[in-house]
Amino acid sequence: MLLFLKDLGIEDTQLGPFLTKNYAIFSEDLENLKTRVAYLQSKNFSKADIAQMVRNAPFLLSFSVERLDNRLGFFQKELKLSVKKTRDLVIRLPRLLTGSLEPVKENMKVFNTRLFKVKERHLFLDYLGRAQYDPTEPNYISLDKLVSVPDGIFCEGMAKASIQDFEKFLKTL
Repeated sequence: MLLFLKDLGIEDTQLGPFLTKNYAIFSEDLENLKTRVAYLQSKNFSKADIAQMVRNAPFLLSFSVERLDNRLGFFQKELKLSVKKTRDLVIRLPRLLTGSLEPVKENMKVFNTRLFKVKERHLFLDYLGRAQYDPTEPNYISLDKLVSVPDGIFCEGMAKASIQDFEKFLKTL
């Protein structure tokens, strides 16, 4: 098993942390693990990509090929991502494949919104001391509303500021 992980690209110094998080990998059949790696390679993930994904999401290889395929399909269909963009997303954030899909489903609009729009609004809220995204706390701001409402409603309803203040703030970025 250790040789398989090393061949995959897990460095000696990374084996300890990896095995601490996913010690159950020793109960996996080696052929099943090889099949899962071959599946990812068939989806045009490079060996380096797969090693990076496994380092950042140690349970990735514990998922069956069918489950991996379903997860990749979910991101392609639900987020309307191209094959390349789906691949880029899961290389950067492989835990999206292994984690719960509920937060993703609840915040679909965030994934389809340009990053700079989310960033601008977050920075403005942070500047005002109003960036509060925990639903159990007062003055909660849902990520869905953060990205889906027009600037005027965002400013008045969430930021409690004028649109002119928001526009001035944007000029400082």
